[in-house]
Amino acid sequence: MDFTMYDTLLQLPLFQGLGKNDITEILAKVKFHFKKFEAGEYIYRQGDVCTEVGFFLSGTVMAETDSRNKTYVFCETLPVPHMVELYSLFGIYPCFHASYKAVTAVNVLVIEKRYLLEQLNCYIPCGLNFSNIICTRAHYLYQRIWSDMTGSLRTRFVQFLMQRSCRLTGYKLLRVKMEDLATMLDDRRINVSRMLNGLQAEGLVNLRRKEIEIPALEKLL
Repeated sequence: MDFTMYDTLLQLPLFQGLGKNDITEILAKVKFHFKKFEAGEYIYRQGDVCTEVGFFLSGTVMAETDSRNKTYVFCETLPVPHMVELYSLFGIYPCFHASYKAVTAVNVLVIEKRYLLEQLNCYIPCGLNFSNIICTRAHYLYQRIWSDMTGSLRTRFVQFLMQRSCRLTGYKLLRVKMEDLATMLDDRRINVSRMLNGLQAEGLVNLRRKEIEIPALEKLL
């Protein structure tokens, strides 16, 4: 067995709990593809049909989500290894909900959808892991939907970021006009501007034209 591949698979949530014999069988039955993307290349694009399971193994990846009304774009860096939108493989809208762009060179392990259905689903740990991943995502979204956008303007801004983040740590970037952000936060533009300038003075955000950079979201929480 290729122990490098074995160790790689065990890092991924879909394969945790499998034994060496199971991994050996999977490597013999399932076709894995490795792809490399250079900095600046898009790995997946929002709205494209999801026909495979992708795992980011190394490098830095930026997830970019464009709002439906096109008023803002929310971006965040993702840790590796990272499994890409397993929940987007099935359902009434089996498409990617975000675009994924390589910030540095990125290595991706890919499994086609049909192998997931035909082979991996035969292993109980994989089935349980798949269910846990989907259920965890559903619970997380449910909690975010019921989070009240209340409190001070600063609190509402932080809640806005939290509701759109895959994880509550790390780098985030919000591309938005100040007028649109004020509307979404239900406040006046001047007040939003003052609040953001206050956060910048504290070293928590960096402001550029139509961009708000958050170096570390956890420092805002």
